[in-house]
Amino acid sequence: MRDFKLNATKKLASATVGSGMNNRESDALIFDITNGSVTERVTVFGAAGVLGRAVIRDIGKTKVAITYGARIIELPFALHLKDFQLERYPGSMSPASYASEVVLIDKRHMVERPFRIYMNNILNYEGFRFFQSSYDQDEQGTVLSVNKDPGTLITYIGYTMLTIGMFLSPFLLKGRYRKLNAKALKAAREHQNLAAALMAAVLFLVAVPSEADELSPVVKEVLSFDKKHADAFGRLIVQDTAGRMKPMDTLALEVVNKIYRSDSMMGLDANQILLGMMMAPKAWREITMIQTSHKEINKIIAIKKGVKTASFSQFFEFPDTLEGYKLAEYVDEATRKSPGKRNKFDKAVLKVDERVNIAYMAYSGALMKIWPRPNDKTHKWFATIDALKSFETVDSEGIRAIAMNYFTAVDEARQSGDWSMADDALGNIAKYQHFYGVAVYPDAMKVDLEIWYNHAQLFERLWPLYFLVGFVLLILSFVKIIKPCFQIGWASKSALLLLVLFFVAHTAGLAVRWYISGHAPWSNGYESMIYIAWATVFAGFIFAKNSPITLASTSILTGLILFVAHLNWMDPQITTLAPVLNSYWLSIHVSIITASYGFLGLGALLGFITLILFIVKNTANSHKISLSIKELNAINEMSLMIGLILLTVGNFMGGVWANESWGRYWGWDPKETWALVTILVYAVVIHLRFIKSLYSDYIYSVVSLLAFTSVIMTYFGVNYYLAGMHSYAKGDPVPIPDFVPVTYGIIFAFVIAAYIKEYVVNKNETKA
Repeated sequence: MRDFKLNATKKLASATVGSGMNNRESDALIFDITNGSVTERVTVFGAAGVLGRAVIRDIGKTKVAITYGARIIELPFALHLKDFQLERYPGSMSPASYASEVVLIDKRHMVERPFRIYMNNILNYEGFRFFQSSYDQDEQGTVLSVNKDPGTLITYIGYTMLTIGMFLSPFLLKGRYRKLNAKALKAAREHQNLAAALMAAVLFLVAVPSEADELSPVVKEVLSFDKKHADAFGRLIVQDTAGRMKPMDTLALEVVNKIYRSDSMMGLDANQILLGMMMAPKAWREITMIQTSHKEINKIIAIKKGVKTASFSQFFEFPDTLEGYKLAEYVDEATRKSPGKRNKFDKAVLKVDERVNIAYMAYSGALMKIWPRPNDKTHKWFATIDALKSFETVDSEGIRAIAMNYFTAVDEARQSGDWSMADDALGNIAKYQHFYGVAVYPDAMKVDLEIWYNHAQLFERLWPLYFLVGFVLLILSFVKIIKPCFQIGWASKSALLLLVLFFVAHTAGLAVRWYISGHAPWSNGYESMIYIAWATVFAGFIFAKNSPITLASTSILTGLILFVAHLNWMDPQITTLAPVLNSYWLSIHVSIITASYGFLGLGALLGFITLILFIVKNTANSHKISLSIKELNAINEMSLMIGLILLTVGNFMGGVWANESWGRYWGWDPKETWALVTILVYAVVIHLRFIKSLYSDYIYSVVSLLAFTSVIMTYFGVNYYLAGMHSYAKGDPVPIPDFVPVTYGIIFAFVIAAYIKEYVVNKNETKA
């Protein structure tokens, strides 16, 4: 047989192949095959999970067959599927979990063993590991993935040893961490004095919006809903589209915030507004409450340029019959475009259209799924109209009587001002819910806590407090550096006490959210942001013992993170979990990884503050500023070391989780890839000191600041702009906020200014 030379010269991008591949996307490999003096180029198609078809060619006088794709591997045992079980969230099509009841049959060893395979619970037999991967569309068959990894134990031992080594490194007596700690303490003691200055009390003003609507008959009707009764209405249980059971109070806040971008209007709270929209829809259709500030949309619906809200009726040519929807053609055009090709107007139209539709569903009561169907195995709840249509005659008549009694009582109460009958009628609805929906009805404590959590708005109230305390302390710290005689000991202690109080409240908020949702509070974008803020405060407590600037930086950064968490494109809604996240690994892997962001973020802010110190440095304060720079850079490096350890160990844990869930440690998912990039970036930053010709306090400050860009890409970029298995927090793709380029412009301005001051001005002054 003659020698062959086989080169895969090119791999084509995904291509769609015909019926031979069942219309699945495949890859194409192009081979150059050489047999003696004869060379021929062959293209072979293949796809994951599809048996490869041999491509046969005569190369010279020899037949060559090339196959690209999957191949069948016969296992020495069999699996028999007894039952596939798909569980959905109550009344929802969203899967909560799925599992396969199988029987393992091995005739060689006379083994016949039942086993249950579900997400994060695998079948392991003779080195083969079976994972619950997916299921058939008819829900009658299951899809299992299988692998054989003889090195699992060795890999886990390696992960364990690396993790132990990393966590022990800060405690080594002669280690880098200890040396940095000693260096920071030495620098701090050199400019530390015993006197103290009083920290000014902080006044927090809350602006109360005012309404200019005159008391027209429509407005009088809108304002006629009693707050006490509306609060009782807010305690009714409602089922959302994802199957989560929650108090009406939560739905009311979500609806009003979505439509009006505020919790209240005209002196009415969200419960009064939602109750009014359901009970007096004609009046509420005339109230300007739907947010629309886009000038082109305002022109289309014929309202003044610059007006920020419109009434529901203004979106229709014929408001009485709700015909002639003015945005219909624009919504249709935007919908037909792919998300990447939609312009700002398209996105604005879709957002306004969503608000109009939510308002309509509130007016019609379609959002209020408050009626459980008796003896329903799926535990689906229905809106009033749907319940009357779909329930059996006896049940529908009972619901009709309860509902009509309530509607009539509310109408009478609005006229007389006596809401006692309406309260009793509302109580009958609550009794019906509890009796027929007891299987999914939340306990009273959870309802009370969720309503308290809704109105406490802990995280939204905390961000300005964190920011203000940190900002005041930072100003005092700079004054202290420039004027060493100025003492801030008492200010530091007061700030620390306030931060401890804020941290306790922050922790309590996370714990309450955990209890309400039933899962760890870092499963989506908003939750992970408030957890990162918590980790940032925790990092500050570790490093800020002798550094007021570090304490101030911690407080400011925490405030900024919580501020970003409450921007319009972050969704604070409590949601259900994807099946793969319903695991204890969520608490381990995600908590460690996101905690690292707090430490890395603290390092970035310390790097920025150090650049400011370079800018204010001159011959008069050079010694004092230099000591502060060395102190902050030492703390910065310690913070980055802890952050890098947590990030790396978190990725180890992610690999273990992936192996336990999908049978592979790494899949080059965008999140995994960017997490690896971030690890490498910070590994370079930490070890930059070994490049003596490049390392300086200035260079370290700059790279520790700019390195955080990788964290931002890992967190925001992947979640909102890249598709992948880890995009659980992904919402609609959002445009890059305007403040991002502005922020980076400011950062680079400070980088350049610090460079000029340190390497041009100060050196010239030294020579002079």
